[in-house]
Amino acid sequence: MSSGREQGSKHAKKGSGSLRKVKAGYEYRITYKDVYGRSCVKSFSGKTIDIVITRANEFISRIERLKGTFDITTTMPEILHWKIDRDYAKNYTGEAGYGRNLYTISIIEQHEIGKIPIAQITPAQVDDFMSSMTSYSNGMLRKIHAMLKTAFRIAFDSRLIETNFMTRDDMRCPKSDKQDRKIRGFTEEEQALFVRALMEHEVPKGRNDYRAQLLISLYSGLRMGEVNALKPKDIDFEHGLIHVRSTVCRGIAYKAFIKDGAKTEAGVREVPISGLLEPVLKKALADRKRNPEGLLFYDYNKKGIIETSQVNSTFRRICDKAGIEHTGQHMLRHTFATRCIEAGVSPLVLKNWLGHTNIHITLDTYSDVFARMNAGSIALLDKYMESIGPVLEAEANLGFPPELANDSAGSGGTVNTSSGICSPSSGNDEMLRFAECRKKD
Repeated sequence: MSSGREQGSKHAKKGSGSLRKVKAGYEYRITYKDVYGRSCVKSFSGKTIDIVITRANEFISRIERLKGTFDITTTMPEILHWKIDRDYAKNYTGEAGYGRNLYTISIIEQHEIGKIPIAQITPAQVDDFMSSMTSYSNGMLRKIHAMLKTAFRIAFDSRLIETNFMTRDDMRCPKSDKQDRKIRGFTEEEQALFVRALMEHEVPKGRNDYRAQLLISLYSGLRMGEVNALKPKDIDFEHGLIHVRSTVCRGIAYKAFIKDGAKTEAGVREVPISGLLEPVLKKALADRKRNPEGLLFYDYNKKGIIETSQVNSTFRRICDKAGIEHTGQHMLRHTFATRCIEAGVSPLVLKNWLGHTNIHITLDTYSDVFARMNAGSIALLDKYMESIGPVLEAEANLGFPPELANDSAGSGGTVNTSSGICSPSSGNDEMLRFAECRKKD
């Protein structure tokens, strides 16, 4: 028998509905008005009354947001939900982006400012709210600040507010209390220690073995989400390429899913299979078992997609064992890029291998590595310049010894120093004498 609370304490916010007990739990059927004003019926199922009522409320709220019916009681989160729902419905954002937006809005909802109608919010309240957020990273602060600006712009366009104070210079995004962490790559010594510790790592019985994923990231520069989304058909030994076509993302309610297409448009790419990488891929293919997703790597324990956080735990343990300071498994991607730069791979080629949107990202991200290579680069330039010929060797001596300027024997040309008139002739010495005369002119 259901409790009195279950039978009637919770009702959908809008619309009307009927509740009935079914074999799997409960079914709640509601009627509502769609964006065209038509009456519609929808059912929600779940194990408890609370679940079905919550699902109905969320659905009705989403329909109301899509209608865009704002009034003086509308809050900032309500405007933002309306905005991201529309963007998601129009495919401006995917499931992963929608999930991240929901998380950012939830931060605003938890604060008092998220409960006040936007028409009543003052600059002082926004300033207090943003000041209280500085424990978040700079990246998250920028997202929260951007959400606030979006909400106030929509409120201003909808005439809920008379002025948009978020455009003022003093309403800038604050800086985080935390320092931005710069992810670095392993040194050559650390890389050797890491690989040795990885090979010696004993996988506990009944646990997933993530060593292959870590090595693939180290030897290819693939993001871990891209590694975990690989399928056997993506491994092309005939042409020596990995075809990067998808990645693991977190969507609504932080549920992992395989997203067609990589993190960015440039992320869909071909990455070469090196001599170190080939045996790792062959062993991974040999160890693979069939799974519902058709993936190269799969969590057979929880029967689902492997997420980056799972692999990161193993990465940290191996680094700790090797005595290496670490910030996360993304270091493997940076290590691959660092080794490429040290080996002389051009920035443009590296950009394509890493799947960066533009060359500036590659140059900025690895600026310290490129700077380290300056000394070696100037030595290469000197060697190349010296190989070109005696013209450049002579030009290096800008003093021009007197005998060079006075000796025109065998030159086939003339240098009249008294008149200052010069006649150029063929040959290196003649060009140098001509240059000397031009100086006198």
